[in-house]
Amino acid sequence: MKKGFTLLEILIVVSILAILAMAVIPNFIGFDSEARIAATKSNLDMLRSRITLFRAKEGRYPESLEELVTETYNDVGIEKEYLEELPAELISDKKGNNTYDDLPLSDPVPNDGGWVYITDKAKVLVDITDELDQDWGDYKGEIPSKW
Repeated sequence: MKKGFTLLEILIVVSILAILAMAVIPNFIGFDSEARIAATKSNLDMLRSRITLFRAKEGRYPESLEELVTETYNDVGIEKEYLEELPAELISDKKGNNTYDDLPLSDPVPNDGGWVYITDKAKVLVDITDELDQDWGDYKGEIPSKW
């Protein structure tokens, strides 16, 4: 007697795997975009809190986002940077985009990804002024620079 699987047994297993794949895959389709948006919003909040800390320690707002990386403050006898490096914005690039533009309020936002620091308002924005499309799931229609 030969040992092995019959064609019917193989078809049943393949069918079960196909049904499981159809049930599981839709749950992961929007996961990447939601994670990237959550990380970008978190990084935006962190930048804003570091600007507030800079203001509290230095008595002024930074003239550029670069100051958050280059300036240090004394924290109970230990010199610390406000940021070790600028965090990434993950909407314009999956790998992250930590470029920035320092602009006055009167200049238009370039819409090239990364961050924009409005120097005369001490405000950080995501440098994306276009509405998000359907690839961003529940965030479709949102404009990241308005977060």
